[in-house]
Amino acid sequence: MQKRTIPVEFEELKSSGTLPSPAGVGIQILEITRTDEFSADDMSHAIMSDSSLTGRILELANSADRAGQEPITTVSAALMRLGATTVRNLALAFSIISERDDAACKAFNYPQYWSGSLARAVAAKALSSHVRGVSAEEAYVAGLLAEVGVLALATVHSEQYAKVLLETRGMPMSAALSAENEVFNIDRATIAYCMMLDWGLPVGFAEAVENFNLERLFSEGEGRLGSLSDLLRFADAISSAMLLTATTPSRRIKEVGDQLALLQQVLGYTDKETQELFSAVSTEWRHWGERLDIATYEVSFKSVLGGIARGRQAFEKEQSLPAGGGLRCESVVAENIVTTEDVVEDGREFGAEKIKVLAVDDEPVALRLLVTTLRTQGFDVTFAKNGSEAMKVAMREGPDIIVADQEMPEMSGLELTRALRRSKRGSSMYIVLLTGAREEDLLVEAFESGVDDFVQKPFDAQFLTARLRAGMRIVGLQRRIEEDRRTILRQLADKNNFNRRLQTLSLTDLLTEVPNRRHAMERIEAEWKSSTRSGSQFSVIMIDIDKFKGVNDGFGHDVGDAVLKATAQAIKATLRGEDQVARFGGEEFLIIARGARVAEATDLAERVRVVVEENVVEAEGFCGCVSLSLGVASVEQGYASASEMMRAADQAVYQAKTLGRNQVCTARGDLLRVEVDPEHRKTA
Repeated sequence: MQKRTIPVEFEELKSSGTLPSPAGVGIQILEITRTDEFSADDMSHAIMSDSSLTGRILELANSADRAGQEPITTVSAALMRLGATTVRNLALAFSIISERDDAACKAFNYPQYWSGSLARAVAAKALSSHVRGVSAEEAYVAGLLAEVGVLALATVHSEQYAKVLLETRGMPMSAALSAENEVFNIDRATIAYCMMLDWGLPVGFAEAVENFNLERLFSEGEGRLGSLSDLLRFADAISSAMLLTATTPSRRIKEVGDQLALLQQVLGYTDKETQELFSAVSTEWRHWGERLDIATYEVSFKSVLGGIARGRQAFEKEQSLPAGGGLRCESVVAENIVTTEDVVEDGREFGAEKIKVLAVDDEPVALRLLVTTLRTQGFDVTFAKNGSEAMKVAMREGPDIIVADQEMPEMSGLELTRALRRSKRGSSMYIVLLTGAREEDLLVEAFESGVDDFVQKPFDAQFLTARLRAGMRIVGLQRRIEEDRRTILRQLADKNNFNRRLQTLSLTDLLTEVPNRRHAMERIEAEWKSSTRSGSQFSVIMIDIDKFKGVNDGFGHDVGDAVLKATAQAIKATLRGEDQVARFGGEEFLIIARGARVAEATDLAERVRVVVEENVVEAEGFCGCVSLSLGVASVEQGYASASEMMRAADQAVYQAKTLGRNQVCTARGDLLRVEVDPEHRKTA
């Protein structure tokens, strides 16, 4: 498989510096594995520097689907069992989850996104045994990262994307992709593809994720389970069923139900086997939710089926209502389905909210005293009873200041500091260490580990507050810097969007809304260079509307414009996905047919001719059809340049005109005539 050219729009997203990305150990692993000749030992040591990541890797390597194999206890053994590439991809995925920032886009439901991603990952892992060539771990990573494109848009273009989300809420996936392309000139599918490649994942993996985003739903009769993208779509059906809410549109509930029924048919499962699959996925989802600090809940297959049944009933009733009618899903979805809010509420701006402090101590009395002291001083305080718990709370809550005891079981204050400093989110937290020790060596080690300040125990309340004032000043500065950074990024995004729109306008024919002559010539030159370099094929089809002057003279230019628009859209609707039509000037159009030889391009031209001839155009005082004369030329005919091939196609159009119009000619003079009953031909 060959990599596509990375679009400039993705490079702009990447240059913002805010794309979801691995940090800490994830960054180390990216650097270690930048080339194919990386050291497994180096990667193993990098992973082992993060105890939490090590535990997750080992747990997957010893998962239930590997029953009968000897349990492993080291990362080196996991590398041997799973393969270095698989472990690398797992480490990257887990590090991205650890670095999540759930606050940028107010209209994006971050908890639901992460819950859905985890559910999809677990479901994909469970289904992986049914797809040849896809390992359980690869399926798990793909499920976790499948929708990272939408997360990227919510992170980089938070305000603009919030509007897109609100405008497309409840609409089909195609509407969301169209809206994203219109606003950002790139969509979640393309972004996900580019991010996968940027992280060094295989092209086939990236394409599977892209296809999943583009073809989210199966069409009737397309049930299959033969590839990673198929696997992701079915896994998404299971995860969507687990996350149905009282506000899920009835259309979506019906789609999910249809997909689950199709999955059961493809697997050949009985109702009992399907229920067992769902229960196993649900159980593992909750297990991994606890391990990754992602919100999950208990959901039964029976409640899901009940909700789907009521959603189908609502959908059928909506279809029978007059245009504009509708039902609220809340009236029909089962109460057993968990309700979540679509919008994460957080109305407080930087500067108006309290300083958030995390208090950490393993001694209950000391912790209670510390929390009381901090709350008395007006801080917004959360607490943790040990270092491991503090790590989870810090990653979830994102406190501004952490006040932690040094001597704690499981993870000491210094170990907590080191772990936090390895993460992007923890690197900016102000950390104050409480210690009863006075040894200078410990204090030196504390500062070298990343501690910002320390206070002797037992502490004096006024003294502790005074020491925290320095932290408050740092937090204030960080907030102002972050707000300035977001403002700059917003302005940069607005500028990039404006420039993209200008570029699009400069390459688009405003009347017909298809590319213009300038764009067509640039595309032809690019195709010619590609053909010269790699031997790839392409053809051009020149098109002229027959007797168009008569339309303008007899009915006026408004009718002429309507004919041009209708003809352009009819041509566009006939083309293959890789073809492109452009308005070349006046009543002339051009089709660039990638990969097409003469015979294929001639067949395409004939299809276009027939479609346009049968396309009835209705405008003021006009109702009829127009015909086309078309000329075909191909690079395989041995032309010396792109301009020579264009002239040959133009001459072929002239030949078609000379021979009576409404026909296709190739540049070699071969004539393809299609006899049409004059009584059924309405030409203008």
